[in-house]
Amino acid sequence: MRHDKTRDDKALARLQACRQRYTRLAEQNESLETQLALLRMDQQSGGHIQRRLLPVHPRTFNGVRFDYWLEPSLYLSGDFLGYQRYSARYSAFYFADVSGHGASSAFVTVLLKYLFSRWLQIWDGEHPERLPADWLESLNRELQGTDIGKHATLFVGVIDHDTRTLHYSLGAQLPMPILKTGATLARLKGEGMPVGLFPDASYPVLSCTLPPDFVLWLCSDGVLECLPGETLDTRLNELEQLLRESTTLEQLRDRLACVSTSVDLVQVLRPDEASDDRQALPDDLTIMMVSGFGHAD
Repeated sequence: MRHDKTRDDKALARLQACRQRYTRLAEQNESLETQLALLRMDQQSGGHIQRRLLPVHPRTFNGVRFDYWLEPSLYLSGDFLGYQRYSARYSAFYFADVSGHGASSAFVTVLLKYLFSRWLQIWDGEHPERLPADWLESLNRELQGTDIGKHATLFVGVIDHDTRTLHYSLGAQLPMPILKTGATLARLKGEGMPVGLFPDASYPVLSCTLPPDFVLWLCSDGVLECLPGETLDTRLNELEQLLRESTTLEQLRDRLACVSTSVDLVQVLRPDEASDDRQALPDDLTIMMVSGFGHAD
């Protein structure tokens, strides 16, 4: 009898220990879920603030229209862009893809916006051909000095509306911006090092003439990841075909959804086909369209 009681006591003790472990695990799980929910709320709030920092679109300056579509991989984006009218003669813009994802990359996009505005404020309107390259060199030093381990690919342009010239510079931009005139496509020329990666980097001073009915397309590399093809050249050719068939940003998005290899991108572009649990995209996606010169301000 005593042996049976001892055995029952041990079984009861094991049961109580199991219940205690289960209770602790449940409490830990609840705590983790709470922390995850708070983190998600912080990310969502950060994403909302970041979107508020993006420029109003579409906007028209001196007959040139700027428009874009930006879709973060989840909440915060490392892609960013901006455009601003400097004077009746000049407008400026930039298109950036910061390495990585999340809060640290988003922080760099805030820095980009501030530095872009500051550079235009202190620019005297002289030598517009130098402004993009000079800004990239300054930005390279700024990112080197932050010690946050981030770099970016960038394209910076200044449009001279009087001479219809695009002055630009770039740092490791991929894919290259594509200038479209009618059915003719041309990749802009030039190359430069990533911004923020190498000390004392210099950037090219480049220019091209803009036809009266030009369209300049800029895409982040995340767009390439959604296109079919095993090689980079194949995907670049696929992108150019989509651009050749598109005259508006909406048309390009629709065509991208038709050929995309990413189920989650299709869900973003076609909400009626979306599930209730859209996963993170493989990368941030951004498309910018600059067109002119006949738009009404």
